[in-house]
Amino acid sequence: MAIWKNKEMKNIILFITVLMLAGCASRWQQTVNNYMAVANQVELGMTKQQVESILRPTQNLLRNTEIKQSDRYIKDSVNVGIIYYRSGWQSDGITTDDEFTPYLFNDNKLVAIGWATLQGPKSQGQARSQTNVSNTVIVY
Repeated sequence: MAIWKNKEMKNIILFITVLMLAGCASRWQQTVNNYMAVANQVELGMTKQQVESILRPTQNLLRNTEIKQSDRYIKDSVNVGIIYYRSGWQSDGITTDDEFTPYLFNDNKLVAIGWATLQGPKSQGQARSQTNVSNTVIVY
């Protein structure tokens, strides 16, 4: 009887884990779909406010921990700002730079989109093979 309860508990935990992962994946995929549907409306030269009005609503399903924080600095007397929008995701469980598209602003005007200007993402998701391990107890 104790073995049955242990197996039942493992199945319940596995089921809950799968549901949680599916919920995250569907949220992330919907965010990416929303982003892709409007990203082509953004054009170089737009103000930061114009870009945000188009792209920010696409990110509404994300939790704070799933958003890449913006960067700001001054270079040659120009206020530089970089806003990142989730534009992809990998099912590896790690949030990496390559899942976002950066939008680079100089004095609140959009001057670049994408990683080329920033010399590429600092972190990238890695495809990994999945290993399934099963512990089976046989009682005679």
